[in-house]
Amino acid sequence: MVAEYCLCLILIILNEFCDATSALTPMFNMTEYYKLPKLYKYDDFDRCLQEYDTKAVYCIIDTHIKPNISATIWPLIEKFSNDTKRSFRHDRIQRGLCMNLCEKIMGKYDYETKMKYYLKQFNETNEVTFDPNTFRKALDWRIKYKYLANQCVNFELKRQFSIMGYSEVEYCVSNQEEEDSLDHWDIVFLVVLGSIIFAVILSSFLDYKLKKRLSVNMKSSDYYRTPLQKGISQKLVLFSLPRNWQILMAKRRTTLSKDLRFIQSARFLIMYLVIAGHCMLFNCIFPLLNPEYVEFNYRRMITMLIFNGITVIQTYFTISGFLLAVQFADYSERNKAFTVKDFFASILYRYVRLAPLYLFIILLDATWLFKLQDGPVWKRMAETERTFCRKNWWANLLFVNNYFTVDGPCLQQGWYLATDFQLFILGLLLLAFVRRFPKLFRPTMGLAIILSYVSPALVTYFYKLEGVVMIRPEALKYVLWYDESYRQMYIPTHTNYGSYLAGLIAGLTYHKLKRSEFNIRRHKPFLLLWYCVLPLAILLLLSAFMFYEYDFEKPAVWIALYSALSKNLWGLIFGVLFVGLAFGVGWFLKRLLSNPVFRPLGKITYAVYLCHLFVVRATLGNIRQPIYVSDVRILVSTSSTLVLSYIMGLLLCLAIEIPFSSLQKQIFHKKPEVYYEENIDLTKNGIHTVTETNGAR
Repeated sequence: MVAEYCLCLILIILNEFCDATSALTPMFNMTEYYKLPKLYKYDDFDRCLQEYDTKAVYCIIDTHIKPNISATIWPLIEKFSNDTKRSFRHDRIQRGLCMNLCEKIMGKYDYETKMKYYLKQFNETNEVTFDPNTFRKALDWRIKYKYLANQCVNFELKRQFSIMGYSEVEYCVSNQEEEDSLDHWDIVFLVVLGSIIFAVILSSFLDYKLKKRLSVNMKSSDYYRTPLQKGISQKLVLFSLPRNWQILMAKRRTTLSKDLRFIQSARFLIMYLVIAGHCMLFNCIFPLLNPEYVEFNYRRMITMLIFNGITVIQTYFTISGFLLAVQFADYSERNKAFTVKDFFASILYRYVRLAPLYLFIILLDATWLFKLQDGPVWKRMAETERTFCRKNWWANLLFVNNYFTVDGPCLQQGWYLATDFQLFILGLLLLAFVRRFPKLFRPTMGLAIILSYVSPALVTYFYKLEGVVMIRPEALKYVLWYDESYRQMYIPTHTNYGSYLAGLIAGLTYHKLKRSEFNIRRHKPFLLLWYCVLPLAILLLLSAFMFYEYDFEKPAVWIALYSALSKNLWGLIFGVLFVGLAFGVGWFLKRLLSNPVFRPLGKITYAVYLCHLFVVRATLGNIRQPIYVSDVRILVSTSSTLVLSYIMGLLLCLAIEIPFSSLQKQIFHKKPEVYYEENIDLTKNGIHTVTETNGAR
């Protein structure tokens, strides 16, 4: 982890250096900027709910400022709102208001004076905002405070800036709200959690008793590494913590596992970057004391490594495709046919492998997350998740949430699992087809490659998108739920197939070269290509700057072609990287990525991937006032989230993931898997191990 922290510190230093030296994009006029109405302004939340003896109500209000060319401030608001790629909408502001204080202020004026501060809705277009049904009783609050909220906000705007706007209540919090009583969802989660805890305690105790009875002259570690004989005792110890710890820490001594040790470190490093990106995203979702930090960062080329860094998730697709191809090719060498039964059994195996832990986290977010914290923005952080998971859980468990319920996502990060699951099915079909018809290998792969480029190109062209998936500041407020680029380009299966296909081809290439004993380390053209891939990846990330900096006419063929190339080039880059690392290319990098410390860290990335946003919400979501965001704050929040997520992920892995995985193997495999230092290759246990290819696993 030291290397990752050093990388973040280097990026911070580079950012500061670019602040002082970059002449590419001069900073906007801060004197003018500070004249604007504050994007966020919150009354004291705790004082509001504690000070008033009567029913105290605190509301979050979204205001859309009405254009007024006669107001001195309006040209500045318009100027800073026009660049929607890199700036927030400064004609859209948010206020956290203590409604009791509002009543006290406006109570000094008669009805006619108060109505002068009320402005009817003037913009009939579909402005992005939360559906009031997302928050309980929000529609009632919206109706009740329709006039008072408008009057209070306009009282401020009119007196300070000679402008007015239309305000709408997003949700309210009261000090007399009844505490949530336990409903059937809460009870189900408690039963599930209690059952798991009971199973862990009982299983660990029984395993300890069996150890004392069976292993007279055996070390404890050797006992827990050795699988029990098939039967009732094997199932009774599934949840044993010592045994599952040994499974997690188990080493493998096969040639394949030795070649691919870097996969676990790649999983961990990508997981670190995912957490860093999400921490930055959530810090920008919160009300900001210094929104200029975000807006100015969009004007620096170096920060494209971060804003365009969402591309790194493509690496997981490449890993999944790579492992699927390697294990399928190995299976094909030892078996005569891959039947329809094998195909559906592999899909079922994979589903059973992913579903238990996934369902547990969905239940957690749908029930007890909301009860952990409070604050003016807590409903945004937690009640949205509660509502969506209770309503749209089915899309997650069917692994179709990358196409359905996108604007009401339960476990938003679950889009990756849906896309990866669908890509697994497509990849398995492709491999089965070329195995059945080997003479059609080249035309089939050629057609698949063409489709992987055509699909994102067509989507970019017909939806008039930018050449990269652009994270606009205004879209951050709503976690990208309503962003067209996110919905149409970033998460669908048909636009992500290229990286998965690159992994498939890389895996097949590795398997073929390994069987032919080809020494790739003496192949100079490949070595030259391999050493160019990381600089090429950095240039690919930096290239997004031109789309943030300039407005190009759309639709444009060249933008569509660029989009197709950039979307697929990432998978190609890492496909080449993985093949080289598997054959020992990159002396220092290979040794670093093969460090045994990454083995357990890589194995629990699936659990960490599922729970890390729970940690982000629970630790950061209770803020009371707009926050001051900075590079150091993001680094600190990333570091703390990483540590807490891995602690939580470890517990989930030992108590849920490994036990159900072991049960799954007992059901599907004829022979139990052996966990000790001379462990057999997983691929020798049959085609079902082909499904162990999840990139986040």
